[in-house]
Amino acid sequence: MTNMDEIATYERDPANMESRIESVFADADVEAELPQADLDMLDVCFSMASGLVGVFVATNDDVAKWLEKVHDAASGNPGDCGVVQQMLGSLLFHKGDALDVYAPEEGFIARNGERAYVMFHRLLFGHDVLATGRGLMPYNPFELMYQQKGLMGIVQAVRHLLADTMSKQGLPVPESSYLDTEREGGRPWNRIIDWVQELSIEAGGDKKMAQEIYSHMFTIRAQDIAAGGLVAFLVGCYAKSRAIEDPVRKAQIELVGTGVAFFGQAALGAVRQKGVPYINNAMAPQLVKAYGGLLAASAKRTKRLEERTERLCTAANRQIMRHDRISEEVAAIVQTPVSDDEASASISSLIGYLEGR
Repeated sequence: MTNMDEIATYERDPANMESRIESVFADADVEAELPQADLDMLDVCFSMASGLVGVFVATNDDVAKWLEKVHDAASGNPGDCGVVQQMLGSLLFHKGDALDVYAPEEGFIARNGERAYVMFHRLLFGHDVLATGRGLMPYNPFELMYQQKGLMGIVQAVRHLLADTMSKQGLPVPESSYLDTEREGGRPWNRIIDWVQELSIEAGGDKKMAQEIYSHMFTIRAQDIAAGGLVAFLVGCYAKSRAIEDPVRKAQIELVGTGVAFFGQAALGAVRQKGVPYINNAMAPQLVKAYGGLLAASAKRTKRLEERTERLCTAANRQIMRHDRISEEVAAIVQTPVSDDEASASISSLIGYLEGR
């Protein structure tokens, strides 16, 4: 190769700089393509269908009646319960527990020993799992049962509370007792009762809907728990069946399914209760978890992209700096008078450097 041919070869080299930079990217140990995080049509359809199944389970009257019979059997009133309902009722039997203080002539007893408002007797005595024992009587359920039956009373309290989630009224949400107050004459009361009565008056003109509104807004119900569990199960099975490993995509599917179930139930409740929604308190933490999971997975992916982008930029800058150094050396060679043999040797050295020799 003559000196002129070598010079011409180098002059063509800058034109190949783009391909050289691309080759650097290819060697930068970066995944060519990140996992697909966008939901496809099947993802959307299945996650929405899972949410609608949750709405159906949480609001179906037949499911509510079936669970109510389990509670009846657990309370010692089996009636026309089926075999399965009687078995569950036996496992959760709680008649005579200290949580339900009942006097034959007075009905349910409140915290001060007086007759309680039967529609809200759990709210007014013994069923708040986070109660701290304030008031005229101790009313934390575990404390009450411990006083009645010792250590076995703790287990019995769990059985009792589980059974109450299956009733129509449901179990008061934890910390409900912190909204306690008193009415005239020291009668125990709770602000939640005032709220649901006001909502009932606004929605229907009277207080007849107060119990229904309370049961679907301020309690934990087995029916709601079952709905949330079923949605999580269906979404999990779907992700496994399609071998979905990408955490962002999985979080999106979970959020869509849980969101449809939660807000669909609320919307249906608003239709049934004249504007007052159903609130699935058991599913609310599940919805928060799904949303938080999506934020965490997205943040993690963003960080990974930032790190890889930084590595690519560093590699590209090194390649550009390499080209600048070569250009400076060529300029120096051109400007320095040397013999043909020395010029040929220098250019050959540069070409070897460019070719990685």
